[in-house]
Amino acid sequence: MQKTLHGLLFLGILLLFVFGFQSAASFNKRNEQQQITETIQKLTLKCYSIEGRCPTSIAYLKEHYGLLIDEEEYRVNYHYEGANIAPHIDVYKKGRIYENAS
Repeated sequence: MQKTLHGLLFLGILLLFVFGFQSAASFNKRNEQQQITETIQKLTLKCYSIEGRCPTSIAYLKEHYGLLIDEEEYRVNYHYEGANIAPHIDVYKKGRIYENAS
């Protein structure tokens, strides 16, 4: 009886750890998207303050300001409005497409 109780207690603690790690990983992924958005906004402002105009594309930020984005994980929509108007930025986590192995 005592061994069964210890086993159930161990299993319960193990499940709590697994759930905790999954929750932390999920939070980090959501936080990552926000960090990417904020980084693009900061680099856009930096470009505007140095050059007097907003960058025309993400490629410009990559080339001239060192922006790095994991393009396998994230998709960025960067809508350029004009030289003196802040762009509209959306960052999306890409979905996974699984093919049937047969």
